[in-house]
Amino acid sequence: MIFVIKVALYYLSCILIASYMSLFERKLIGRIQRRIGPSNCGVCGILQPIADAIKLFFKNTPFSDYPKQTIIGACLLFTTSLCQLTLIPVFANFYSFKNGLILIILSQSLMAFSETLIGTTSNSRYGIIGGNRAYIQNIGGHLLLMLLVTIMMLMSSGTSVLGFVHMQADISLLIQLIPLAVMFFLSLLITGNRTPFDFTEAESELVAGAYVECGGILFAMIYLSDYLNLLFISALFATLFLHGISTPAPYLIELLIKTTFCISFVILIRAILPRYTQFQMLKIAWHIAIVLLLLVAIF
Repeated sequence: MIFVIKVALYYLSCILIASYMSLFERKLIGRIQRRIGPSNCGVCGILQPIADAIKLFFKNTPFSDYPKQTIIGACLLFTTSLCQLTLIPVFANFYSFKNGLILIILSQSLMAFSETLIGTTSNSRYGIIGGNRAYIQNIGGHLLLMLLVTIMMLMSSGTSVLGFVHMQADISLLIQLIPLAVMFFLSLLITGNRTPFDFTEAESELVAGAYVECGGILFAMIYLSDYLNLLFISALFATLFLHGISTPAPYLIELLIKTTFCISFVILIRAILPRYTQFQMLKIAWHIAIVLLLLVAIF
């Protein structure tokens, strides 16, 4: 019973953090672009995520208006984005899944499948285009992520995420393997559907892309899934590459600081970079993949 309560509190904390990450992103981009950002709901807009949640949950959108595939895809997307956060060791002695790296590949691929399912079953052309883009993004980004994780498993001689924490007791992998860290970060941007690779949503040209017809609770689930995934990929990069950069704070506080830094950097990229084309994304992904394959063959 105590274990169930701990897990429920952990998931609720992740959902709360993800909801306020939206406010943090809007505030930070507002400062970069010299805008105010949300400011009317509470002091400095602190209650804006709560107001958005209330609006979405009480919006009258009957589930009978959506195809069954859309509902299944949204539920699968939210569940996967939430459950994959358990793959991140939040304490130094935290239980780590024995095959955590393999589960990360599976969870990210499952999220891409969910986005494709939501988009391709849409009645809108924008949604269908967004779903097709999610499928192409899966070919480029997820195969690259799979190759990078395979190389990292060969480096650590294991498949546990916690093993990388112990590997970086003295110095972080970011300092030891800068090219690999950059490649892994790019693959996370592609799989996480973040700028400049946010083709599935493409707000400026496809309105909301694969999610254009979703509203109410379904949109809230998809919206939270986006930020839960951003939290996950940032925490994953911090765990795999930044652990050796020590701070006097406890491990959990140290992980939160490094994750916040990664989130801020991803948001900064969104504020300053335009969106690439899918051809450019595939070109970047496959060029990196070819270089990695050559390095593996040589060494």
